[in-house]
Amino acid sequence: LFHHLFREYDSALRPVREHQDVLTVDFGVTLTHIVDMDEKHQTLSMNLWITMGWNDTHMRWDPGEYGGVKHLTVPATYVWKPDIILYENVDPQFNGWSRDETYVKIHQNGYVLWEIPAVTRSSCKFDVSSFPFDHQRCFLKFGPWIHSGYEVTMRSMAPEGSLEGFIDHAEWRVHNFIAEEHLIFYGEDFDISTPYADVTFTLRLGRKSTFYVFNLLLPCLLLTFIMAATFFMPIDSGEKLSFGVSILLAMVVFQLVLKEALPESETLPWIGRYVIITMILMAISLAMSVFIMNICDCTVSSTPVPSWAKKYILNYAARCL
Repeated sequence: LFHHLFREYDSALRPVREHQDVLTVDFGVTLTHIVDMDEKHQTLSMNLWITMGWNDTHMRWDPGEYGGVKHLTVPATYVWKPDIILYENVDPQFNGWSRDETYVKIHQNGYVLWEIPAVTRSSCKFDVSSFPFDHQRCFLKFGPWIHSGYEVTMRSMAPEGSLEGFIDHAEWRVHNFIAEEHLIFYGEDFDISTPYADVTFTLRLGRKSTFYVFNLLLPCLLLTFIMAATFFMPIDSGEKLSFGVSILLAMVVFQLVLKEALPESETLPWIGRYVIITMILMAISLAMSVFIMNICDCTVSSTPVPSWAKKYILNYAARCL
């Protein structure tokens, strides 16, 4: 059977009867594990199972003539395979779907099934404005690189990518994995542009925020309340100023932690805005504390309070208070 099928077979040629025939490739993806989500470099690394299937018109036989054999497994290098790539790939070491180390299963009706394990690293634009309660959406676009839509078209095996056997990630929760088929025309002039087919998977993720709530948000809130407590400390207390400076330095440390954890972006996360505004208010509070302590020192040392201070504090600030 093997010699019968491959005696005059050429794996470099598209397996169709007529040159104008369009070959349909069934495509499916199984997500098994999210290896890494690098927000600073805007990349997503995953373990995938890629499944492709197509009809090879040269691979048909009658099982009755070959001892009842209904399918044949051969190395993938023996048959034609679609040149499907991941458009968002950013891994310089990626050299395809390990074509030399995989096998294909050929069925009696000519249907070829190819399953490939793959570790991919793709680009993904992160929106961290709602960090740590953010939701991300990453796109995985698979399609032929050379063959146009007039030669090879794509068809998704299911409305969604498979999550069978998925290993939960420590930081991210998968909401869904939607698949969509596209036929896009590329070219400046639509009349002469060439269509290219693809199957695009949309991976929607939600961050597990518990870790950040207990290790980032709560400490920030506690420092804010503690800073407010300094207003109840006696004016003549020598520790009031040093205590406020210590809290301000602690907030600076939290700001540095946020800077390291988040990517550089035009959109500042709301937690970052909260920390910056809190730091500004703390700095103003410390400045006012120094000013008040200086006035109190004037009264104790019998030094007259400046006239401008009397004017603005007694006439304006007193009314506001």
